[in-house]
Amino acid sequence: MSKRVAAMMKTQAGLIVIACALLAAGSAKAELRVCNNTHMLLNFAVAVNAGDRFSTEGWWTATPGSCSTPVRGKLPGRFVYLYAIDIDATDVLVGKVSMCVDRGKFKVYGISDCWRRGLQAVNFAEIDTGGSADFTTFINDARR
Repeated sequence: MSKRVAAMMKTQAGLIVIACALLAAGSAKAELRVCNNTHMLLNFAVAVNAGDRFSTEGWWTATPGSCSTPVRGKLPGRFVYLYAIDIDATDVLVGKVSMCVDRGKFKVYGISDCWRRGLQAVNFAEIDTGGSADFTTFINDARR
């Protein structure tokens, strides 16, 4: 193969890579990403407004320095709610909005009568997404 043909193929390959990158950047996904900026493994639950009541779901895991995507698709409202614990079940991210969680993998609707339904009431932090369809939030280590 001549040097000219090889250079032309290399240029075409480079243009294909650039075109793919531009297409990927132009087709932004709508989702919620939760990133772990702590030094410990985190488990977290997410709540969103599901019409006339809240939907609370968990658990997702995020290793230190990584992100998880608990909500894929357009966020259903301006606010999402997060609750996070470390592997010792110590609260890492808490807030003031009481909602229900379960010990294992769960999805529950409604935020009242947690105890009567065999669930635990914990305080979720309210996260303002500003109405964005695509949002990333970071959980930081408050103990440092």
